[in-house]
Amino acid sequence: MQIGFLSFRRADTVVESAPDGERQALSVSAWCDFGGWTLAPGAETDVETFTVAIGNDPHAQLEDWADRAAAFCEPRRWEDAPIGWLGWAWVDPYTEETYQDVVLRNCAAIRERLAGFDIRYIWVSIGNIENGYPGNWLKWNRETFPDGPAFLVRRLQEQGFILGLWSGMFWICTALEELAAQLEPALLKNPDGTPMRVVDQWRIGHAGTLPPAERPGCYALDPSHPDTHAFLHHVFSAYRQWGVRYFMLDFLDAGAGNISRFPYTEHFDKALVPGPEAYHAALAVVRRAVGDDTYLLSSTGPSVHNAGIMDAVRTGNDFGEGRPLNPEAHFYPGTFVINDAGFWTGPQRALQNQASAYYTHRKLYLNDSGNVLTVDKPIPEATARLHATIHAMSGGPTMLGDDIERIAPDRLDIIKKTLPRSREVAFPVDLFASPAPDSPTVFHRRIEKPWGRFDVVALYNLDDKTVRRALDVTQLGLDADKDYLVWDFWNCAYLGGIRGALDVDIAPSSVRVLRLVADTGVPVLVGTDMHVLMGEVEVDACTWDPAARTLAGAATRPAGEAGNLFVRAPAGLCAADPAGRWLAKDARDGSLIVRQALRFTHPCAEWSVRFAPIGGAGSWITN
Repeated sequence: MQIGFLSFRRADTVVESAPDGERQALSVSAWCDFGGWTLAPGAETDVETFTVAIGNDPHAQLEDWADRAAAFCEPRRWEDAPIGWLGWAWVDPYTEETYQDVVLRNCAAIRERLAGFDIRYIWVSIGNIENGYPGNWLKWNRETFPDGPAFLVRRLQEQGFILGLWSGMFWICTALEELAAQLEPALLKNPDGTPMRVVDQWRIGHAGTLPPAERPGCYALDPSHPDTHAFLHHVFSAYRQWGVRYFMLDFLDAGAGNISRFPYTEHFDKALVPGPEAYHAALAVVRRAVGDDTYLLSSTGPSVHNAGIMDAVRTGNDFGEGRPLNPEAHFYPGTFVINDAGFWTGPQRALQNQASAYYTHRKLYLNDSGNVLTVDKPIPEATARLHATIHAMSGGPTMLGDDIERIAPDRLDIIKKTLPRSREVAFPVDLFASPAPDSPTVFHRRIEKPWGRFDVVALYNLDDKTVRRALDVTQLGLDADKDYLVWDFWNCAYLGGIRGALDVDIAPSSVRVLRLVADTGVPVLVGTDMHVLMGEVEVDACTWDPAARTLAGAATRPAGEAGNLFVRAPAGLCAADPAGRWLAKDARDGSLIVRQALRFTHPCAEWSVRFAPIGGAGSWITN
């Protein structure tokens, strides 16, 4: 049973359900909470639209709900999945280097070491704000970025980058006494009339150097107040003039009222329902100020209520992020935390969030479930591959967390294997079989290309011991009576043929990414080592010509890159043109595995492999 509201823009929507003692009946209550909003005598108002669905396919019910909800909220359609750089994992731009220097040298490194991979955004987080105090949005931090915003934007544009900024748009730091006094009528209040604090201690920037007792907090702006709207319009219009076209709008719960963790008892514009309607009114001000060509990403607050305004929603945690060298931070004396999948920047929550929100992706907004991709040493190699797989299977945006100038070449290659980004999010096969505190571990992509169909499945193991997973192929929508060929991406290994079930061991804290393609009795592409999805984004064509006994096609990667295709031919065939190829006979079934190397002197490389019967015309093998 799927119970929910299809619309949610005006009033808070609430659903409560409980089974009876014998679990034979379910009691359901659903209502719209208008939060004390007054309906004038003789007037009427619409309520939100409610739905109940009963069936035996819960995944389909979630997906149907998202399709129907999209018709109510008029979602925005941001076509690509923005890829950019954030850094922070291994470099502290506050204590080790000047933030400006970190950004500019990484920009140069990206254009040199990731040329052609369409890294377009540079996300500067907090360091551009004077003292790092929320509310100082237009006061530039000359200590961290000494040459100012115009210089930074110009330097980024010269290298083809777009500047993005962090903003807690509803926050006003208590240390900014003059600004707080100016905006005092627009601050949300406690019942006693004092300004409501949504942050007790702010720890980033200058505040992080102060003793805890002296650190400032943050007030919250009333999302319905005209002074709030004027302030937000002024700030974000200025940002647009600077050239900023990417925003991570954080801690939106501060202005979300009863749809988040800071409900308020009073707001200025009583014509607006507190919560969704008032919140949406403030977001709309920002959207008008920044323009439709600016990417807006929401975080830490409501999710579905952002549909129609935001381009993307952080459906995940702070996965992959680092922190400054603050002695009071849990990360200290490091800048990144490793070897704990359950840590709040670790992969377990990222997988849970990717799975539990998959059905909203590209229906209500882009799901940002991966957040930051960090893979460099001393992260164990298996964990780095796990991180990369989560991002590659997300269908969503990515910010790079590594120092691209200094990253180890083999770890840089892992990043490349996630780019470009597919549009689609992976299907969480075991979502309803893995209730919390467990996590879904089986994620599936069915990939249909003009040249053929194949399936990619990621099998995660976040435990500290090896686990064996047996997966019925019907769970992937495959035919239990057909044979499928399996290629293991990260291990670059042909696993042979299967029928009915896929049975594999997964090492501790690692992932197996397997490609399955139907065994049709002719040579077939079984895998590549260029991209985690093994053919969706890098293989443009692949066709078997039975008359010429040739498998041929084309692949695309940035100029200067190299990679390999792997072709499997059934027993009885050999390579008619063996020169320059790697040929391996599989001892289990006598099939032939051919490694076809590609070097991309241009973005597109054509390839072909011609076969001949063993012992027949054109054969180079004799018995």
